[in-house]
Amino acid sequence: MNKKRILLSLSIIVAVGAIVVGATISQFSDVEKSTGNTFTAGTIDIAIDGDNPWTDHYDIPDLKPGETGYINFNIQNFGENPVNVSKLLSNFQNTGGVQDYDCSSLGGKTSSEPECVAEGTTRKDDVQSKIEYDLYVEVYKNADDKIWWQEIFNPDEKKTLTQVYGGGTPVALGMIPVGGHMLVKQSYHFVYNAGNEYQGDTLSFDMTINGEQLTGADGYASVVLENKRIGEPDWDIVQDDIFGTLKYKTQGPEFVYAFTGKAPLASHNYVLAVGYNSSTDVDTQIGTGTTDVSGNITINGSFDTHSLTNAKAWLVPEENWSSGMNWSGFPGIVPKFLWETGLITYVEN
Repeated sequence: MNKKRILLSLSIIVAVGAIVVGATISQFSDVEKSTGNTFTAGTIDIAIDGDNPWTDHYDIPDLKPGETGYINFNIQNFGENPVNVSKLLSNFQNTGGVQDYDCSSLGGKTSSEPECVAEGTTRKDDVQSKIEYDLYVEVYKNADDKIWWQEIFNPDEKKTLTQVYGGGTPVALGMIPVGGHMLVKQSYHFVYNAGNEYQGDTLSFDMTINGEQLTGADGYASVVLENKRIGEPDWDIVQDDIFGTLKYKTQGPEFVYAFTGKAPLASHNYVLAVGYNSSTDVDTQIGTGTTDVSGNITINGSFDTHSLTNAKAWLVPEENWSSGMNWSGFPGIVPKFLWETGLITYVEN
C-alpha cells in the first residue's frame, strides 16, 4: 500500500506540472532583440618624458653636504582612460665609491683619509638616511593648461629617503586626465651635518612610476582627502593621522560614494562636496555628517551630480558652506578642511 500511495502522489504532481506548462505556452508574448552590442576594454598607457618604455636614468655627481640635486620629469597619459599615478624608490644600493686610501682600522680601503678616520672600525654606507627629499607635482589637461598642483613633501619637513620610501610603500602623485600630463619635481638635499664618513660614497636606486585605472578590485575608485597648509610651500599636505578616503563608482545613473576618515574638528558638522567650478572650487553638496569626539566621520550615499570631469572633493565645515563655498575667514579656515590629493572623474550613464 505504501508503494501505491507514492505512485499516486507522483502522478498528481506530474499532472499538475502538465497543466502549468500548458498555461505558460498559451500566454501572449512578444520578443525584441538587440544585436551588435559590444564591450570594449579601454587602455592604460603612460610615458615618461615621451619614452615608452622608459629606460632613462639620472646621475647627480659630486654632491657635497649642504648641496641639492634635482630630478624633474613629465608623465604623459597616452591611454584612453584617466590614470592614477604613484612613485616608488626602491633597491637602495650603497657603495664606498672610488676607494684609493688604505684604511687599516677598517681592514680595507676608503675614498680618503678623512673618511677612514670618521668611520673608525665600522663602515657607514647608508647615504639614503642623509638625503632629505621633497616632491611637488603639477597636472595639465593638455600641453599648457594647468588644472591642479600639489606639494607632497616639502623641505621644511626634512623627510629622508629612508623615511619616505624605506617601508616599500609607493607615494600617490594624483590623477592624470586622458591626453594630459603631470610634471614631477623632486629635490635631493644632502644634509649639511652628514660628516666625513660619507665622503666618496655612492647611492643608486630604482625609480618606478606606476599608472593604474581609477577603479579598484572592489569596483570603486578612491581618493584621499588630507588636511593641508598654505603659504610657502603652497597647499602642502600635513603628514599626520588626519585624513579621509572617498570611494566612489566611476559610472552609473548616480554618483555612489562612501567616505570615512578623521577630520580636523571634533564634534562638528561637515559637508562633503565635489565639483570644479570656474573658481576651481567644489560646487555640489553630496552629503553631510558630524564628527565624533575624536574627529571620526562617515558619510555614505548617492547623488545626482551629473558627470564629473577632473573634479575635486572636499570635506567642508558646515559654516563655510551655503549653497557653495563660503571663504569667510580665509586663510585661517584652511586647516579645518580636508582637501583632495588627486582629481576624480565620474560618467553619468
